[in-house]
Amino acid sequence: MTGGLRPLALAGALALSACAAPPGTCAPPRIVVDIGHTPDAPGTVSAAGVPELTFNRSFAERLTTALRRRLPADGTVRTVSIGDPDQKLDRRVAAIAAQRPSLILSIHHDSVQERYLTRRTVDGMELTQTDAAAGFSLFVPADTPVAAGSLAAAQAVADALAVAGERPSLHHAEPIPGENRRLLDPARGIYAGDFLKILRTATAPAVLVEVGVIKNPVEEHRLSDPATADRMADALARATASACF
Repeated sequence: MTGGLRPLALAGALALSACAAPPGTCAPPRIVVDIGHTPDAPGTVSAAGVPELTFNRSFAERLTTALRRRLPADGTVRTVSIGDPDQKLDRRVAAIAAQRPSLILSIHHDSVQERYLTRRTVDGMELTQTDAAAGFSLFVPADTPVAAGSLAAAQAVADALAVAGERPSLHHAEPIPGENRRLLDPARGIYAGDFLKILRTATAPAVLVEVGVIKNPVEEHRLSDPATADRMADALARATASACF
């Protein structure tokens, strides 16, 4: 139920060269980092009771910093954060498109289906947690004009995360209600994400990154460590900052 197949040890080192265009053929990169969710819809709640949006914001900031360190001089990175509760997903999609990105990285943190949650009460607040899943998951558009570039970007991200010591989760492929997602690359935990509007409407290669399963208390604790978050953010930046997809 948890984890995935172990990628080749050299995969991360080879991923960038496999998907990058020859030097001089890439337009200056314009990477948009999308912070998933909004204050009125903050996503799942971690095992310790922290809203997903808090994790998304923190990781997006680290990723933006890492990208700016690694981008070529003519590249740009923008962070899209819709802080106004009245600005829904359609506004975020429009804000991303307005940046004319060459790559979209949408940052999220993961949960599991209700059947795998156990409940506990802490200081009068009911919290839920799981040990049924851990690891990252990547979603891409699979049936749109940017599908090939999105898959190449996701493969580069997955391989870089593997080199950084992370492993994919396959729990979204389980044939149960709410999951049963189409696996495009089982070894890397990459799924078809056309059911997600932010991917389905993307006009540039796009990857939705579920950084880890924050309903898992062990994983939440690990992802809350700045050193872990920085290492993962740098892996994403290393995989994407200088490549064409």
